[in-house]
Amino acid sequence: MNSLPFAYTIRSWWLLRTLVERAKKVNLEPEDLFTTVSQELRCMWDDIDYNQHMNNSTYNKKLDFCRIHLLYVIVPRIMMEANHHIFAHNAGVFTLFKKEIPPLQPYTIESRIWTWNEKWLFLQHRFIIEDEKEGPIVCCLATSKIVFKHTWGKTVSPKEVFALCGHAMDDTLVEKRRSKNWNKAKNLLSMQHDWDSKL
Repeated sequence: MNSLPFAYTIRSWWLLRTLVERAKKVNLEPEDLFTTVSQELRCMWDDIDYNQHMNNSTYNKKLDFCRIHLLYVIVPRIMMEANHHIFAHNAGVFTLFKKEIPPLQPYTIESRIWTWNEKWLFLQHRFIIEDEKEGPIVCCLATSKIVFKHTWGKTVSPKEVFALCGHAMDDTLVEKRRSKNWNKAKNLLSMQHDWDSKL
C-alpha cells in the first residue's frame, strides 16, 4: 500500500535506480525533446477519500515520480553529471479535474515537455483511464512549473539546459511547437500577480 512507512521513499529510489541504469546504457543520450513518458498505476484503497475516489492530494504525490521520470530521460546529463552544478526545482503545479478515478481503477499518467521561456519550463501531465465504451478518458490535466538553478542560486534557462544535454535548439519545428504552446502557458504566470493581493 502507498501509505506504508517509507513506501514513497523506496519507490522513489527504485525509480531512480532504474532510470540511472537506463541512462548509462545509452551514454546519457537524451530521448527526443517532446517524448511522452508513461507511468502505469492503480488507485489503491489508501489513495481514496471519503467521496470514494482518488484523493486530490494523491495526484500531486504521483506527479513527483512523473517529473523524475521525464527529466531523467530528457535532460540526463543535468540530472546525473554533478559537475554541471544544476538542479531542477518544482515551482508549482496547476491541476484541472474532469472525471474521478474510482478505487482499484488502473490508470496511466502521460508526461511530456510542454513549453518554456527564458526562466520557466512547463511540463504537461495527463491522468488517463480506459473505458470499455468510450476508450481512453483524460480524468485530470496537470501542469508542472520547473526552474533550473545553479547550486549558488543563479537561474539557468531551459534552452541552455536542453542544449547542454544534446538537443538541437536551432530546429525550427522545436521553436514552432514551443511558441504555440507558450501562448497558452503564459496565462498561468499571470496568477503570480496575486501573491500580494488581498482576498
